[in-house]
Amino acid sequence: YAEQSSHAEIKAQAMEREINDLRRAQFMADKVGTLYTGTISGVTAFGFFVELNEVFVEGLVHVSSLSDDYYVFYEHEHMLKGQHKHLKYRIGDAVKVRLARVDIAKRQIDLTLVPTRKTRS
Repeated sequence: YAEQSSHAEIKAQAMEREINDLRRAQFMADKVGTLYTGTISGVTAFGFFVELNEVFVEGLVHVSSLSDDYYVFYEHEHMLKGQHKHLKYRIGDAVKVRLARVDIAKRQIDLTLVPTRKTRS
C-alpha cells in the first residue's frame, strides 16, 4: 500500500511540475526580447540555467549561443569555462540575459547572454 501511495505521489508531483512549467512558458510568451537580470541556478554541458530575478522564472542559456569562445563543462566545479578568454559561468553568478524564445508546447524558455564588461571581447 505504501509503495502504491508513493508512486501516486511521485506521479502527482511530476504532473504539478509539468503544469507549472506550462504556466511559466505561457506567462513569458509575450515577453520575448525583454532584458532581465538573473542568477545562474544550474550548469550543464549544454548550457546554464538562469533564475530571472524579476519574474522568478528559469530559462536556459544554451552553450551554442555563447559565440565569444569555446566553452568546456567542468562537472566537479559546476562550471562552464571559455578555452581562450577563460571566462567562467558558475552557479550563483549574476548575469544579464534577453528572453530569446518561448516554446509553450515543449515548455522551454530560451535565453541569450547580454554582453557586459566581463563578457565583451
